[in-house]
Amino acid sequence: MPNVFRHNELFQGDVPPSREAAFLRHLGAAYHDIYASALAIVGNGNDADDVIQEVCIVLWKRYEEFETGTNFRKWACSIAFNVAKAYTRKQRRRRGFGMGEQALARIAQVQSGASELLELQRDVLLDCMGKLPEADRSFLLACYRHASSLANYARDMQMSIGTVYSKVKRLRRRLVECVKRTLRSEE
Repeated sequence: MPNVFRHNELFQGDVPPSREAAFLRHLGAAYHDIYASALAIVGNGNDADDVIQEVCIVLWKRYEEFETGTNFRKWACSIAFNVAKAYTRKQRRRRGFGMGEQALARIAQVQSGASELLELQRDVLLDCMGKLPEADRSFLLACYRHASSLANYARDMQMSIGTVYSKVKRLRRRLVECVKRTLRSEE
């Protein structure tokens, strides 16, 4: 899933750097969910890439409407859904077949529920990470930062790669148990 929006299409004219930076932070954090929303509707990576370019332009043009402190991911995904739906309608007219409105609405409902669940799990995971001792949290974050060269990280830490993997596995298991326990208690 490439990040396909073109920077020069978004930022034209005199844009305050802080506004541009805030937008890019929001967009970067939510990009995969926005892309998934578009892909769920159009069903094809090439079409999703086309839709995402349009979505990024629409998001930038409408960024003034976004209320700081609210959920950017949810706002952006709803825009992505609408742009993808319009794209699908246009393709259906051109090709003579495609998903109907009812199917698109059902997909949107499922996608929205899945996004909300993932967001809840992400929030709970962050809380659970905060409950880990500082040394364990730092170790785990360092391992993920060095994931492509975990063997080098292990060597730098003067640990065997097996020890690093075991410790990561143990910490991940603790986090999973914490997330499950927290979600069960919230039901």
